[in-house]
Amino acid sequence: MKTNPPIFQHVVDWVRKLNSRASFSDVEVIVEGPRDEAALEDIGVHATFTHASRLIREIRDLGEARVIGRTFIILTDFDTEGSDLHDRLKRIITEMGGKVDEFPRSYYRSIGLPPLVEEVSGFLKRRVVDWSILIEGWRSE
Repeated sequence: MKTNPPIFQHVVDWVRKLNSRASFSDVEVIVEGPRDEAALEDIGVHATFTHASRLIREIRDLGEARVIGRTFIILTDFDTEGSDLHDRLKRIITEMGGKVDEFPRSYYRSIGLPPLVEEVSGFLKRRVVDWSILIEGWRSE
C-alpha cells in the first residue's frame, strides 16, 4: 500500500499558492507547450496559460503593450533549454515593463518536483495516495 510522503503537504501548498497568485486577470502562467499545461491542470492548477513561443511571437508583434501591467509566472522546464528560455523571457518581460513572479518557480524546484514540468502529474500520481480525489475538490472551488 502506498503512503503519503512528506512531499504531499508541500505540493498541496504549492498548488494552492500558485492558484491564488494566478487567479488575477492580469497574471499569466508561461509554459513551454501543451503537455506542460495539461500536466499542471491535471494536478489542480487553474490559470491562464500561455505557451512561451506564442508569448515571444506576440511580444515581437505588439511590443511592450503585450507585457505592461501584466505579471508572468514562468514555469518552463528546469533543464538547460528550459532554464535558458526562462532567463530570456524574464529579461524581455522586465525590460519591457512587465513583472515576473519567481516564487512559484523557486518553490516548485525546492520541493523536489521533476525537472520536466510535463512529468509532474505522473510523478505525483505514483507517490501520493488518491491525488486525483484530492484535486477533485479544487476543481469545484
